[in-house]
Amino acid sequence: MAARGRLIITIVVGVGVIIAGAIGALASRDNLIRYTLNPDRSFGEGAQPTAPDYERATSWAELPKAVSKPADVFFITPTLYFSGEYWNAPVNSGAVRERIHRIIKPLYAAPFSNAANLFVPLYRQAAPYAFMTSSEDGREARELAYGDVAKAFAAFLAKHNKGRPFIVAGYGQGALYGMRLIAEMRAEDRARLIAAYLLEVAIPREVLKAMTTATPLCDSPDQTGCLIVWHSSTQLARGDLPRQNAMVWKPGGGLEATRGRELACVNPLTWTVSGRAGSHDMNLGSAELSEFSESSVVLTRAATSADCWNGLLFVDVAPDPIFLWTGPRYRELFPSSVNPFFGDIKDNVARRIESFAAQASLPSPPDSENIGTESTALSPEANPAP
Repeated sequence: MAARGRLIITIVVGVGVIIAGAIGALASRDNLIRYTLNPDRSFGEGAQPTAPDYERATSWAELPKAVSKPADVFFITPTLYFSGEYWNAPVNSGAVRERIHRIIKPLYAAPFSNAANLFVPLYRQAAPYAFMTSSEDGREARELAYGDVAKAFAAFLAKHNKGRPFIVAGYGQGALYGMRLIAEMRAEDRARLIAAYLLEVAIPREVLKAMTTATPLCDSPDQTGCLIVWHSSTQLARGDLPRQNAMVWKPGGGLEATRGRELACVNPLTWTVSGRAGSHDMNLGSAELSEFSESSVVLTRAATSADCWNGLLFVDVAPDPIFLWTGPRYRELFPSSVNPFFGDIKDNVARRIESFAAQASLPSPPDSENIGTESTALSPEANPAP
């Protein structure tokens, strides 16, 4: 009987140890993920992954086989590389390609490709650890990634776009690179920019004002030539990373932390910078991945409200990162298996394309020289009465 009692005590103690260990591991996920994803070498050590050649179709995750729509979208993918082997993802990573086609295209790119021809470059995206450190290595990884994106965008304009109006769209780190594309865009190309959707990225408003002067934040649902920016959160989520420690481009070059500055936020239910919150009934559909849907997603209307407050977009749908072991601090670095504003983005993209086309069809206003000539011809002094 005593032996049986000792066995029960041993089992109970063992289970307690296992539970305590599991709780400890859960609480320290942030430290574990940092340790696991640390490349454990400097950026300059060893060879970098091979650079993509955007003249070749193999350097694109998506190129239209036939152009059938009046506008294009240049789509920059979020963080899909979950490894510490390199500071930047190899372009030929099979895991990244698989995630683009299984997750990104149906859940994040589809709201854009419904009304625009979809172009998705493969690029040496910065590995997750680059966003967990403020070291020079992490900065260089982002610079390398942007260099690829800039070359892909140049190839898109030169070879594929053919002068059509276009959208720039990016999520996560893709949105960070999209912001710099807009900042460095030539005036003749900017004239064809329908809008830039820079989503799930923390960018201070003062940085946008300094670097994208000619491209303001959108403040109405059909405004064109403007930026849509937000970084979503929930009431219980940690907000210190986007508000304080997210790295963003700075005027004059390089990167700097957000440091508590006011973040840009365009509400995806009202499509305004400031004003009332968007209620649940305004939400046109939150999308979630589904193996049983022909489109690979299922939509739920009225799934969330949206309120820009203190620079963050507060929503009711908690993010569900595609990588399970992310930790509470770093889960926002990765795309979620839920897109709360799938239907809203889809509707708004079509609306802005229509608005751009309507404006393009309007006759150009007369230039100042013609106005002066006409006013002179009609003046009494120039045409005295007989």
